[in-house]
Amino acid sequence: MTTPPQVQSVAYQACLDEAFRQCPLLMGRWCSSLADALYERSMVILETTEKHAFQNSIAALRKHQAALEQGFAGELIKAIAQDTQASAAKKSDRTARRLSSVSFDELELMGDGQVQEVVDSARLQQTLRLACEAGLAGFAARMSTAQGFKVVRADRNPLRPEIISQALFNLVQTMPADSGVRTRWLTHGGQIMGDALQSLYGRLDDWLAGQGVTPAAYGVISSPERLSEKAVSPERTGTFPLPAFTPPFGAPGARQPVAAVTLAQAGRNPLLTLDHLHHLLVGDYDEAFKGVGLPAGLESAEIVHRDFSHTIPAAMDVLAELQAQGIATSRAHKPPRAPALPLVQLRAQLQTDAKSLGQSLAIEVVGLMIEQIAQDSRLLMPVRQVVADAEPAFLRLAVTDPRFFSDKRHPARRLLDVITNTSLAYASENATGFAGFMQNLREVAALLTEEHAGDAQYFAVLLQDFEHRQASHTLEYRESQRRAVQALLQAEQRNLLAEKIAAEIRGRPDFVAGNRIVTAFLVGPWAQVMARERLLGGPGSPRAVFSLALGDVLWSLDVAQASRHRKRLLQIIPGMLKSLREGLLSIDYPLEQSRPFFDELMAVHQAGLAARSSLSEPEAPSAHGLDAVFAASDEPVTRQPWLAPSEARQSGFMEDEYLHVKPAFDPTQPQSDDDDASVAEVVQAEFAEGVNLRLGAWVELLVDLQWLRAQLTWVSPYDTLYMFTSEGGRKHSMTSRILQHMLALGLVKVVSQQGVLEGALDSVARAAMRNSVGDEGPP
Repeated sequence: MTTPPQVQSVAYQACLDEAFRQCPLLMGRWCSSLADALYERSMVILETTEKHAFQNSIAALRKHQAALEQGFAGELIKAIAQDTQASAAKKSDRTARRLSSVSFDELELMGDGQVQEVVDSARLQQTLRLACEAGLAGFAARMSTAQGFKVVRADRNPLRPEIISQALFNLVQTMPADSGVRTRWLTHGGQIMGDALQSLYGRLDDWLAGQGVTPAAYGVISSPERLSEKAVSPERTGTFPLPAFTPPFGAPGARQPVAAVTLAQAGRNPLLTLDHLHHLLVGDYDEAFKGVGLPAGLESAEIVHRDFSHTIPAAMDVLAELQAQGIATSRAHKPPRAPALPLVQLRAQLQTDAKSLGQSLAIEVVGLMIEQIAQDSRLLMPVRQVVADAEPAFLRLAVTDPRFFSDKRHPARRLLDVITNTSLAYASENATGFAGFMQNLREVAALLTEEHAGDAQYFAVLLQDFEHRQASHTLEYRESQRRAVQALLQAEQRNLLAEKIAAEIRGRPDFVAGNRIVTAFLVGPWAQVMARERLLGGPGSPRAVFSLALGDVLWSLDVAQASRHRKRLLQIIPGMLKSLREGLLSIDYPLEQSRPFFDELMAVHQAGLAARSSLSEPEAPSAHGLDAVFAASDEPVTRQPWLAPSEARQSGFMEDEYLHVKPAFDPTQPQSDDDDASVAEVVQAEFAEGVNLRLGAWVELLVDLQWLRAQLTWVSPYDTLYMFTSEGGRKHSMTSRILQHMLALGLVKVVSQQGVLEGALDSVARAAMRNSVGDEGPP
């Protein structure tokens, strides 16, 4: 049985109202239980200062209890409103970080207080989610039905633990109390609020059941990250699932995570915490890196404390030898070196010889970052192997140059970013261009094993050389890209102006409605003609012949009026037809497509010249005629941007045939409540509606019955046109409506919305967050 939509709406709002009414009682019980918990904790503490801190926290809680009880409902309403706005926003990103995580780049911009707030918020959110998980399941199912979803959408539940924790955290932060006091409230009050939510969810679930709201079905839906990983299937690309990654170095057949090695050796709490990582990014540990040598058995690396240079002599000598004789020959002229240390041993030795917390943390961060990249399924196996083999060079850099973490333009970071991002262009090892890419990559990778591979200048040389090798066709591609972008910009600008002109045409007092063919032409192609004319010369230009021709066309369409002035009609018809044809030619509009309009215009003119009395008064439109009028009236709303054939060729424009593959509904047959659509189809459609591609995203695109790996390289200023670029600089542009429809049909599959290096560094930040949240926190 399906809950009627009217019941859904009423039940949903009533459930929210009931939750808001419960807020003061909820906070009152929370404050009382928290005060008791703090008191019990203070009784077992022996240290005087700490005991006094807990007593102050209890006193502050009792002082502000009334404000907490009165303010929680308001904060919850604000949190729900912010979440609703973020979900409905055009530019919202479903893959954006959750409240419990923070990106690597954002962490650098935070202050110490903000870092602590993020940790407190994340710990509170995690505690609430775990404490009320059992009661949330049933309530979320009924709440999804009340919201109109056919499957459970826990992420759309406005009363989910994440929203409650955000409201509680925001409310506590507004209290005029010491930061340590607020942290104790949140640390010791998380479990208490979780237990209270468990009871609240149970009551609300029973209330919805009493209103006749049935639970929605639970469907299996992957997160956006997992969807990106699964986007490319072997059946579509000709590739096969990647085997487990086992780099051939270190201990036999094993790769030990750097965090596990260092923590096992150190026998202490996690080194990688959000606070420590933040200090590394803002440069608080930089002084500890100066003048520090490398462990015995490793080559020394000069620390460069000036701007990056591309003139290190040793590196340039190696590159010159490479280009002239090849890697093998250049290595033959060098004296043999001692074999490199195994990776695990190298890590352990670097950690043992580290002279500061900053150096130890840098080694751990680099190790985790390389592991994330080397295990990223978006990269092909040979690329992942090259990155893994290059870890010693990045470890040597980590103990000497802290700017690798704080400077996004550091040559070593840029080199990793360029390599991994460029490799996403290839869906398989058999893809066109991959062999050449790998040849360039292996030559650069070989140089990372050289004796100077450990400072910023050497990485800068490698970056320059790799980009030079990859840019053999850059100028040609850039010029082609420039022309395509120029054509699309011109098309969008013209289309936006044409929409305004179409509205102006409809609003003219001499506009004659009722003829669908004529109306479609005037507000469609002819509006495009006038838009181009205005863009070139302005609306008041004396050469605005096409705008002036509109007046004659509209005058001639009034049969009653034209029949009374047949002489004038005969005089203006030749010039009118000439202007119409020239106007269409100015926008490269195919004349064959305008034939129905000219036939209709000729018929109207013949009626006017015949001066038949039956045509002197307009006939009442039939039912079919009314449909045509309404369809013509609705046309400006549904019209898609139009590109001239020359613009379409330059930008690889994809026509709108995909819009008719699977219509949303049949207007003549109402949709049945008992749809036979599967849960999976509903989930896929709802997910596709929320996908908003970032500039630079990689996708699998179906073109001419073939899957191509393409990158989103341009989005128009008003988000009406998108352009992808595939191998060889081939361009594929489309309207936003076509893109959304292709996403819903599975004709566009998202491979990657985030750079590989960016994602790896964010994984490091998430690991630091987990370590921080796992701590007991301040007493």
